[in-house]
Amino acid sequence: MNRTQKGAWFNFAGTTLFFTIPFYLIIRFAIQKEPPERFWLYLFPLIFLLYLVAGIFFLLRKQSPNEPDFDERDNRIKQKAWIAALISVGPLFLAASVIPQIFVGLDGTIPVWLLPIVTVSLLYPVLLVYSIAVLVQYGLGGKGEKS
Repeated sequence: MNRTQKGAWFNFAGTTLFFTIPFYLIIRFAIQKEPPERFWLYLFPLIFLLYLVAGIFFLLRKQSPNEPDFDERDNRIKQKAWIAALISVGPLFLAASVIPQIFVGLDGTIPVWLLPIVTVSLLYPVLLVYSIAVLVQYGLGGKGEKS
């Protein structure tokens, strides 16, 4: 597994993990109409820091000395994956303009703490699309097959 594949698995795991926490906070606010506890404000950065440290170890460690960092095929795969991720941005911005209207209060306002969560949450699906596109392209090409 080369560095591009490792990075895609790292992004896939990270976006899956870190998308669930803001999603939980948004859903909780929608149901209970109260802001989250401060516990999440302290726990979330600690989990993120631990994930980054583990990810650096995972990405920098080679399985064998002959493992290449990247090649021309990796560059083509990354380019196609970024195109797929950029195509996903349009529907995500459309959703980001509709979703806050669900949380609008009786006076037509949105809580200030909710806006950064919605905005930052747009990054997670884009990274998820990128990672899945990379992993699918590696899965479609056979071993030793030139594309």
